Amino acid sequence: MMRAILSKSTNLARPLASATLSLRSSRAYATLSPHTPPPTKPYEVFDELSKERQKDRAIRRLTEDGELSQSIEPNDQNPVKVVDYLRDEIAERLAERIEDLRIPPASILELAAHSGQLTQILQEVIADEVPSSSERQDKQSERRKWWLVESSKEALHRDDDSQFPSPPTRIQASPSYLLENPEIGKLKDQVEAVVSGGGLHWVGDIVGALTQIRHVLKPDGVFVGAVLGGDTLFELRTSLQLAEQERRGGISNRVSPMINPTDAPSLLNRAGFTTTTVDVEDMIINYPSIWELMSDLRDMGESNAILGRRAQVSRDVLLAAESIYKELYGTEDGAVPATFQIIFLIGWKPGPNQPKALERGSAGTSLKDVL
Repeated sequence: MMRAILSKSTNLARPLASATLSLRSSRAYATLSPHTPPPTKPYEVFDELSKERQKDRAIRRLTEDGELSQSIEPNDQNPVKVVDYLRDEIAERLAERIEDLRIPPASILELAAHSGQLTQILQEVIADEVPSSSERQDKQSERRKWWLVESSKEALHRDDDSQFPSPPTRIQASPSYLLENPEIGKLKDQVEAVVSGGGLHWVGDIVGALTQIRHVLKPDGVFVGAVLGGDTLFELRTSLQLAEQERRGGISNRVSPMINPTDAPSLLNRAGFTTTTVDVEDMIINYPSIWELMSDLRDMGESNAILGRRAQVSRDVLLAAESIYKELYGTEDGAVPATFQIIFLIGWKPGPNQPKALERGSAGTSLKDVL
């Protein structure tokens, strides 16, 4: 069932008081609004603790709802996975890119893994056994190594080991503070591939996270990831902004900021990756209405987590947004489309065996002869 990242707002209004002005000998300084969040570290855009709690609550809610529905009408569908369709589709597309690697990596760490959807797919398409290294003379095979890294405890342990052909090692850690985790610190310069199936859009300092990923990789190791791009949910963003402008006389950011595709190559380069590749795909999903879209976003654990957000969106704004959404973007059959822009990133850690560009002027064929 199709049922994707909301935020909240601020409004300012202060009447002028007609009172007798008195001269002051000292200057009156401005103070912070009580709704303004306290100063944070550089690049700290999101409330990561709230994001963890949102994911935990979403999984517990789906589990409880599923147990209740199973007691009323038993069926074979796993209720916890009812909103996995977006993560599964991203994982499928990412797995195709990982399959194209000339040599499948012998050790793979999935970062921002949620419940390991990408790892489950990769274990089906990549053989679990890899040839022994050339230094060893025996022809025995060793098993591929897998790690799941996720900040949400409920998401990390949602699917038990029976769901994986080869049970992975699970590590609870945030992508923003990856190397601060002692278990990850032991893996520094040890992993052949780090993959991520769509959870890095909640990282404020994306360059810092990519730099830590590079430190985890071996020389010549590869990072293959997918993040949501800036055009994701532009229909929902536009509808909420127009509705709030109409009902409140102002707008606020109700959809989380995301990466611009044109900035993605420079982010990889700034993090120290070379031979980078970036491509973009749009995924459009039709929903019956705005309410199913927002419900699925909540059940995915993808509700707004911007620092300083308001707790609620007023009902009149939501009702206006529903009408605007259908008017601007609705289809002939009454559905409303939601766009998810997926940015696929590939970057290699520099190493001695990595192909390098030839020096200028070393070409043996002139372009004149070709053209």
